[in-house]
Amino acid sequence: MTVEEIKQSVTMYDVLAKYGVKVRGNLACCPIHRERHPSMQVFKDGYKCHACQSYGDIFKFVMEMEHCDFKTAFISLGGTYEQHKTEKHRKLVKKKFERQKVERQEQSDFEEKLHTMLCKAITKCRQVIQNEKPYSDRWCTCVNALDWLLHVLEEKYIREGGINKADVIRMYRRIERV
Repeated sequence: MTVEEIKQSVTMYDVLAKYGVKVRGNLACCPIHRERHPSMQVFKDGYKCHACQSYGDIFKFVMEMEHCDFKTAFISLGGTYEQHKTEKHRKLVKKKFERQKVERQEQSDFEEKLHTMLCKAITKCRQVIQNEKPYSDRWCTCVNALDWLLHVLEEKYIREGGINKADVIRMYRRIERV
């Protein structure tokens, strides 16, 4: 059983009964500091002693009573540890991590290539606009393309919005033909 399963199936009242502590209403004598008058408030999922200031859940209570670590308290309450960290599992996790690293690098390389293409297309458009006669076919194509390319550059690399990368590649190829 997991921690959550134990917390759902075992109440604080069950744990106190295991240690022979009698609960009247929601008060009990605190077995941690061995008192005679009830000062420990009991809840379904935990406790708080107003005399010794001890508080916690069922695991903390067992740890206090048994003077043990969490693992021992967990096992004594019915918990089990799954030994899924075998060598085969470690290799699979390592392989998955390496694959994700390669994918991130490829994505980063693609983003860099896209940015370079975008910058080259903008430069080419500006050169054509400077050198061509205004309102010629090449000039008009580059003016329209430049407006769109600058918008894409601002969206993607300044505001980090979503853009269609295929459109950028198509526009780059169109500008290269001009």
